[in-house]
Amino acid sequence: GRSFELRIRDRERKLLSKIDEAIARIDDGSYGICEDCGEEIGLKRLEARPVTTLCIDCKTLQETREKSVGQ
Repeated sequence: GRSFELRIRDRERKLLSKIDEAIARIDDGSYGICEDCGEEIGLKRLEARPVTTLCIDCKTLQETREKSVGQ
């Protein structure tokens, strides 16, 4: 019950924060640009995940690094 609600609330708070950041990037003209490599984030990726800050290549690289650190 309670811990599940807290997890949901925490997830919602993080998503709202990411939405605010995405709006700020739209305002400053950097929306849709990967913050790691500076390349454009593909439209399909932005449609699937509008709050993303990484292109698919950099995201894949990040996940690979996280997995290797976790082992």
